[in-house]
Parts: sequence; C-alpha cells; structure tokens
Amino acid sequence: MDLTPSLIKKSFFRFTGPPEHWLTAVKYMTWGLNKDLEKKWKNIQSGDIFFIHSTGPGQSLFKNAKSGIIGIGVVGSNFSIKENFLWIKEIIDQKNIWPFLIPISEIYLFSEIPDPATWDSPNINNQEKTKELIGLLLSNSIPLSKIKGFPQMGSFSTVRPEVSKQILFDKKPLYLYEGQISENIIETRPTKLEEIKKSSESLRYAESLRVFNNIKQRTIHINKSNYTRDNELLARAEEAHSTILQQLIEIFRSKGYSTKSNKFVDLFAFNEKRSFLLEVKSVENKNFRRQARKGIVQLYEYDYFEISRFIKETKLNFEDSYKVLVPSMVPQDQNYIGFINYLNIGVGIIKNQSLESIGKDFGFTSI
Repeated sequence: MDLTPSLIKKSFFRFTGPPEHWLTAVKYMTWGLNKDLEKKWKNIQSGDIFFIHSTGPGQSLFKNAKSGIIGIGVVGSNFSIKENFLWIKEIIDQKNIWPFLIPISEIYLFSEIPDPATWDSPNINNQEKTKELIGLLLSNSIPLSKIKGFPQMGSFSTVRPEVSKQILFDKKPLYLYEGQISENIIETRPTKLEEIKKSSESLRYAESLRVFNNIKQRTIHINKSNYTRDNELLARAEEAHSTILQQLIEIFRSKGYSTKSNKFVDLFAFNEKRSFLLEVKSVENKNFRRQARKGIVQLYEYDYFEISRFIKETKLNFEDSYKVLVPSMVPQDQNYIGFINYLNIGVGIIKNQSLESIGKDFGFTSI
C-alpha cells in the first residue's frame, strides 16, 4: 500500500536554532517559539513534520557550531506555554525568550549521539561536554546549499512539499530519539476535520514516521524505553483497515456525501440531510467484543467532542444522524450486536460495494 499521499499531505516546517538548543530539544523532546510567532504556533498540528536546522558560530555559544540540516522531527500533542527557563541562552539571560512550546514525538538525527538519559541539558557548568556533543550532532549534517529551494531566513518558516521530498527520500541512516506519543486523547487545542478522498490520507496526523517504508527502513533505534505506540493512528496503516476505509469513502462520495477525517475520526460522511460517523475495526471473532467496546466508546467520544464542534462551527442541521461500527468481518456474536444496537449504534459490513447492516438498519438503506 502506497502511503506517500499521507506523508506529502502533512505540513512541513523549518525550525532554526543553535546546536546547543537542539541538544536541549532532544533531551526534553520540545522546541520553543518566541512571542512574535504565537499566531504561527497556533497553526502547527500534531503529525506535522519539521526539518532541524542548526545555525553556525555567529548564533551559537560554541565555536564548533556550523550551519546545516541535522535531522527530521515530528510534532506531538499537548502544546503548552512555559514560564521557566529551558535553553542555555534563557538561563544566561534570565529571560523566557521562547515560551510557546512545540511537543516532539520523534526526532530522527543524521548523526548518532549518546542516549539523552546519559547526559545533561546544556548549561553554564557543562560546556566542555556540550561542545563534545555538538561535534557528534553536526558530524553528518547536510549543508543548506545541497537542498534546492530550502528556506534560509529567520528562525521559522514553511517548507514546500517538493523541497521536503529531497530530505525525506534521501538514503541517509536515521537515528531515532523518541518521546511520549499521545494516547487517543481529545486535545484542548482542536484538530480540524478535513476532507478525505483516500484512506492513506487518514495518517495526516500520525505522530510517527515509522509507518512510511522509506523512513522505517533507514531508522536505527536509540532509546526504546520511552515510546508509547499511537495504536489508533498506526492501525490505519494496516491493509484491512485501509481497504475498508477506502471502500467507505468511495461508497459515500459516489452518493454525493462529503467525507471528513482527522486524527481521531475514521470517517464522518454527510449531506444536507443525513450524517454518518463511522469507526472501522479490524477484528477476528475471538477479539470482536474487545474491539467493539473500544469502538463504542470512540463513537460516543468523537461525537461529543469532534462532531458536535464541527456541526456548531459549520451551522449544519441534520434530519438524521447515525453512528456506525464497521468490522472487517461478519461477527458471529449476535448477542453483542444486539447490545450495540441497543446503544443506538449500527453495525455494518462492506458487501457488494455497499454498506449492509448486521442487526438493525441504522440508516444504511438511506445512503
């Protein structure tokens, strides 16, 4: 399955700072923007990709600093605003210069450095060690001149997809440093529902690059202990889930429905009169109840948080709204299907290029 569309659909940025600040970023899996960039900070979403640009000695406290691209990062969840001092320049100046924090779920460096658990963040008392780490960090950097069209001005900018491809599809080994990837939690900063035409696009908000073969094949793991798999998003890369989701998209779009998705919602399909919130689950008969329980909670949770907000923002008013659980095979557990129907949730299966009900029909025949 080609996942390239979901990779290119992401937003790409360049974050620029001195190498000692990037060591702190790797240590704490966070980056910061100054107050002038608050508006842009609010537009960054989990799953976005940034390229790590290290500046030269003119902007660094260390003489062995040099300008170059040193890696790739993935934006995580739980954005925050800090009030303390984190980077060495803030500590020296006693000023909170970069308060708007960007969480990082993964950092892929072109050079290997020791596990961050074995060294301290750069400060005024460990400059010799910091200099040594900077040397390692920059040892395999890419000069900006090698990337055609790469932006070079300022501390932050967007990067065009065609420019990003030059780095993403390079063959350099990638040394992976991991933070805590969020579980399936509704964030305080909303994730928008976006139009989806292909199932692979549902990985737009995935906080890991390891579902993409080009990245996975080049990755060398460093610190494995901190990683928490983002199960729901990575599950979308599985063949069965992706195939069902693609079939659902085609069924609803062929009937004139709009199809939306985000980090949480598999599919929300609607026209002027009806809406369908659908959750796809890859199941076997032995795990149907366990998967169905997750799907039930997700449908009600997403309806409460995501869909209600979307309806309010768009001022839509549906005559009928349905929640549908779509398993990958026909479940044999008819008693549990009855329970799901009791909760006003339909169970549907893809058959003959249509969505057929198992148990009660919750609007399927009205598609």
